[in-house]
Amino acid sequence: MLRKKILIEVNQDFHQGDNVFKALESESEPWLLTELFSCFEEEDSTIRELASQAIVKVASTQAGREILCEDESGLLLNIRKLFDDDVVQIRANAYKSFIALAEFTYGVDQIIRQGIVAVLIT
Repeated sequence: MLRKKILIEVNQDFHQGDNVFKALESESEPWLLTELFSCFEEEDSTIRELASQAIVKVASTQAGREILCEDESGLLLNIRKLFDDDVVQIRANAYKSFIALAEFTYGVDQIIRQGIVAVLIT
């Protein structure tokens, strides 16, 4: 219950790009992204959906795109796993995240490099 409330607040705060930037720049290791990605493993589909919505907002900002694309530990592959989710909206959020990343050349390069293109076109 608490996790849902926190994710709702995060999504509301992330409507402003400045808040996303502040959350991502606060530490050298973006702990918030780690927490959001851990939510993808939850059984509760509402938690997974709220986390995926927050990732869309992260991917829609320059700071978020840079972190997601420069990371070598597989953050993009975590988003890619959402395409296997049973919930349509979660899969749609994964797609929206990759579309936001693909607006810039470095995002397209990472999507290709990590073999995600095939998922997007099937």
